[in-house]
Amino acid sequence: RRWVGRASRDLQKTLPPEWLGILEELKRIMEELPPEGGRRLFELWKQVPGNLKQGQARTALDELRSVLIRVSENWERYTAFFHDPGIPWTNNATEQAIGRMKMRAKSVRGYKTTSGRLNGLLVSSSTLT
Repeated sequence: RRWVGRASRDLQKTLPPEWLGILEELKRIMEELPPEGGRRLFELWKQVPGNLKQGQARTALDELRSVLIRVSENWERYTAFFHDPGIPWTNNATEQAIGRMKMRAKSVRGYKTTSGRLNGLLVSSSTLT
């Protein structure tokens, strides 16, 4: 989702105003991750005209079409954690450890100090291996 956000910000600067609505819809879909998001993105892709010929420079509309079709084609991969309970929302073990630390810091008094956080980090890192 990070690259889509970056591409959206870049496109917002160069895209003609009449196409900004499709860009806003793309952002909304990426935030909500609805089950039918891939189909909706494909419908948006069909609405954007594309006449890219060999040797021509890509326009902002071509870039928008590219982002829409790329996300649409890979929608199942982006939302796999909804369908498979074995897949965490993030597969990054470091992010998972940080998330556990944050939750623990909110509920345990000892994590308010630097030494408490370091001790907790040692404990949580030993559970990752």
